[in-house]
Amino acid sequence: MRKLLAVLCCAFVTTIAVAAPVSAAPGGTVPGLTGAAAEAAAGPMAEKFRQLRQPQSLAQRHTFWGPEPQLSSGADGVVVTQSITPGLRISNSSDVVYAPTMKPTGHSCIEVVTAYGLGEAAQVWAWDWCRSVSPAKVVPIDSAFLATYTSTVDGHPAYTVQEVRTSSSGNSWTASLRNVKTGAWDTLFSQSGSDQSSLNEGWDIFELYSTRNPATGNAYYCSDARGAVFESSSLQLRIAGRWVAASPSNSPLRPTANPRPADYDCSTLRFDVPSPNSTWRVTV
Repeated sequence: MRKLLAVLCCAFVTTIAVAAPVSAAPGGTVPGLTGAAAEAAAGPMAEKFRQLRQPQSLAQRHTFWGPEPQLSSGADGVVVTQSITPGLRISNSSDVVYAPTMKPTGHSCIEVVTAYGLGEAAQVWAWDWCRSVSPAKVVPIDSAFLATYTSTVDGHPAYTVQEVRTSSSGNSWTASLRNVKTGAWDTLFSQSGSDQSSLNEGWDIFELYSTRNPATGNAYYCSDARGAVFESSSLQLRIAGRWVAASPSNSPLRPTANPRPADYDCSTLRFDVPSPNSTWRVTV
């Protein structure tokens, strides 16, 4: 979820088509919590999403980095593989790491988030941007999730998520996770309506709400996540019915192509873009 400044880029869509995602087979439903149970499970981590338009505390920093698919691309869907760090726990009560977190351009209704908060195990959220503006579904990243939805990518577990507009009438969207056991797409969440994020661009980013530890000069997450890798790979946009790799033209890096670790209060951070801009990696 991001959402500091919306900067539109008048980019031209790349013409290089890539292979469609490995299975178009319909599947079942991703098990998870909904309604009040989802809100309770997300807890304070969800409140940061609601602080989009509120002034930031001087003690806390909201930062992000990654490709932002542009409205000018005409994309109506995204597919991407997102890393997870199941053992990560955040020690500061005000801090949250959302990484990676993805929302397609085209005023999509759903953001799919990998979230880490105070003392809580990692979760995958379907955040509803069109109606409730809340975590409409929360899926704990437990042993069942790992066995059903993840494979090893670049040495760490990762899940593949696809979100597409299923109907332009009513602006209907569906997010699905690829079931590695069946090869099918299991539905995570579907929603329709008017996007309330007020942003034209999409995003697939590393995002933080962090607090600096005065004893170290780094944010608390910097030591909590030491050695962790946050990676998003094989990002593709669905443009005119074809899957096209994200590129610097259709998905520029924001807020800058060359971020400084100091701006994220973590001196050990390393930012890499192995495949511009379809794969990015942040190492702590």
